[in-house]
Amino acid sequence: MIEAAPLSRIRRIVGPKPADLYDAWLFAAADATLALAAWRSAMRRDRGDAYATYVAALDREEQAAVCFGQRVCGAS
Repeated sequence: MIEAAPLSRIRRIVGPKPADLYDAWLFAAADATLALAAWRSAMRRDRGDAYATYVAALDREEQAAVCFGQRVCGAS
């Protein structure tokens, strides 16, 4: 008798679902939008930290977009 592979093992082999990657990208994009607004409205003394937060959010959004694109389009 052949045993079914556990779902967690199948997910590791197949990878995350495109819908999950899309959601991750949307959340990262929303985070970047909020970080931009915070940077734009920050007081002068807080602008450096707000800018660093915004750049980090942009990096996360870009990585999420790349992962989604690779999964959906097979892009590298």
